[in-house]
Amino acid sequence: MSKVTVEQILKTIENANLVKDVNALDHAKPLREQGIDSLDFSGVLFNMEEAFGIEIPDADIDGLQTINDILIYVNSKV
Repeated sequence: MSKVTVEQILKTIENANLVKDVNALDHAKPLREQGIDSLDFSGVLFNMEEAFGIEIPDADIDGLQTINDILIYVNSKV
């Protein structure tokens, strides 16, 4: 798979129907501080696994706080 873009990450978050405007999200700010609670965050990670064909072990979840974190992580796994 080619490199995953921030737009693809945002589309995956958008598909989870958790925020009204994914383009308003601050890529460097933790998603939990932007209205995505821990249960919703689990859904985001599940969508990432499905969309990009990766597995995110529980041990890696604490390091995935921001869109930038997720982008770097997903690109390291695809």
